[in-house]
Amino acid sequence: MTSNLTNKVKASIERIKAFEPEEGYYLAFSGGKDSVVCKALLDMAGVKYDAHYRVTSVDPPELVRFIREKHPDVERDIPRYSDGKPITMWNLIPRKLMPPTRLVRYCCSSLKESGGDGRFVVTGVRWAESTNRRDNHGTVTLANASSKNEIKDRENFRIAKHGGLVLTNDNEESRRMIEQCYKRHKTTLNPIVEWSDRDVWEFIRGEGVPYCDLYDNGFHRLGCVGCPLAGTKDREREFAIWPKYKAAYLKAFDRMLKERERRGKMHGEMRMGDTPQSVFNWWMNYDILPGQMDLFEEETD
Repeated sequence: MTSNLTNKVKASIERIKAFEPEEGYYLAFSGGKDSVVCKALLDMAGVKYDAHYRVTSVDPPELVRFIREKHPDVERDIPRYSDGKPITMWNLIPRKLMPPTRLVRYCCSSLKESGGDGRFVVTGVRWAESTNRRDNHGTVTLANASSKNEIKDRENFRIAKHGGLVLTNDNEESRRMIEQCYKRHKTTLNPIVEWSDRDVWEFIRGEGVPYCDLYDNGFHRLGCVGCPLAGTKDREREFAIWPKYKAAYLKAFDRMLKERERRGKMHGEMRMGDTPQSVFNWWMNYDILPGQMDLFEEETD
C-alpha cells in the first residue's frame, strides 16, 4: 500500500477502536466494495461487531450468492411490515401507488435504512460517492440530534441537511459527546468516509479481500436492479442481464394500476400510462411528455 493509504487505514482503525460500543457495532453490510473494506477493517481493529445484510428482493443474484458464499457470518435481515409480512419491492409498488423515482425513493427507507435502530451502526459511506453524502455525512453522524439542548458545544459538529449532527473532528472531547448521545439516537460511524475509489481498490487488492465478480464485468457500483438513480443505459443493461427483474416490475406495475383503480385514483390524465408497459416506459424515461414530472403531487401512503 502507498504511504497515503497506509495512513488512512491507520486512521480508520483508530476511529473504529475509539468509538467501540460495549455491545459491539452493527455493520450494515451490502456486499459491495465499500462494505467488504469496512468488514476487513473491523476485523483488523479486533472489535466486537455483528454484520447484517438487508434482503431487498432486488439485488443482483451474483451479489446475493457472493454474500452467502464468502461471508456466511453475515446475518440476513428481512424487512417487515407491522403485521410481520416481508417487505419487498413487488408489494411496495402497489402500496405506494407509484414506482420509486429519483425524487421519491421510498424503497431505500423501507428496504435498507431501517436496520440497526438503537445500535451504533458502521457503514461504508464515502464522500467520493456523491455531493449529497459529503453534505450529510461525516466520521460520525447522529440522526435527529438537532436540538440545541442535546449537544450544547457544537464546535466540532455541524448540522446536516437532514437535521442530524455530523462530527467534523473526532477528538477525545467529541467522542465523549458521542458516548452521551448515541444511546438515544441512531448513530453511524463512517470509517472510510474520506477514502477515494482508488483507495478502496488498492486496499482490496493489497489485502486480498474477496469481492463480488460483477465488478470485473463492468459494474462500478452495485445496488438494486432497476434503481432509478442509475442512468437509463445502465438500467437497460441490467434488465438485459436479468430479464426476470423486468418481468417482476411489470407485474408489480399491473398490481399497482389495479390498486389505483380500486382506490378511485385512475380518473383524469394518467400521464405515466394506464398499462404496465406504458408505466415502465415512463419510469425508464422513455416517451416523456411535457409536465410529466408533476404527476405525483398527491400524497403516497
